[in-house]
Amino acid sequence: MVRPRPPAISPGLRSDLVRLIASASTPGRESALVRPCPTAETPIVAGVPLTNEAKDKYIAPDMSVFTAATIEDLHGVSPEPDGWVASFWLNSIFRGRFEGPLNTTLLNFLRRTHAAFQEYAVARTHTLAYLANPDAPRQYFAAMTHWEIFLSQAYQAHCLLDMGQKNMFKQRDGSVLERLSLLYGRAKHVEKAITTAGQLPENGTLPVWLTNDGLRSTDSHLTFGEIVNILRGLAHCAEAMEDPLTMREKLLAIAAESVEHTEAG
Repeated sequence: MVRPRPPAISPGLRSDLVRLIASASTPGRESALVRPCPTAETPIVAGVPLTNEAKDKYIAPDMSVFTAATIEDLHGVSPEPDGWVASFWLNSIFRGRFEGPLNTTLLNFLRRTHAAFQEYAVARTHTLAYLANPDAPRQYFAAMTHWEIFLSQAYQAHCLLDMGQKNMFKQRDGSVLERLSLLYGRAKHVEKAITTAGQLPENGTLPVWLTNDGLRSTDSHLTFGEIVNILRGLAHCAEAMEDPLTMREKLLAIAAESVEHTEAG
């Protein structure tokens, strides 16, 4: 039997791998291999409950105190499958449409919004599965993967609405959108966080992690309630945008509601 040839890798990736191997192989280096077991052949037994210290140091910050969460089920808010996206392009074909950049902006906003709802639903499922069995770290990692994708889709949806104007928030205003931006940026640029002081917890392994209240990084946080409000706000806009013929009036109504809510608050 002829063994298949390994896939070719780029010169850049090859250089990165050589540097990574050197970092892990140099005696005395902080990142050099440490064997906590008496011999390299000591077996790892699957299913052994982890200590709180092991969870917090080797899997996720504060994992041992992540014990409960209230995460709202939003299946009734987002149409399935691809409801907003499908309605938009069908309405654009048969009723009326925008030309040029606005059409592209709206379509991609609806895609991002739908994806944010999908990722939230999957992240919620894995999070609750982990809480039901705290000795299943795979569920925790699966949850965090989908929470990070949710952050990217929700933030990019807002960027599309902003249309490059950078008016979503003011720096250090502490708003929900600024904190969403910080969490997204930390997850996106984890390679920078690993080598920059203060961007990961001491001995921390993840750039963003779960708490009983929501998602957290060293410089930002969102509660599960705030995440739900982000999604409901995106859904409100998506419902208005799925028909180009009625979009203007519906968005004006949303803007007026927002002003009234702000003044009442």
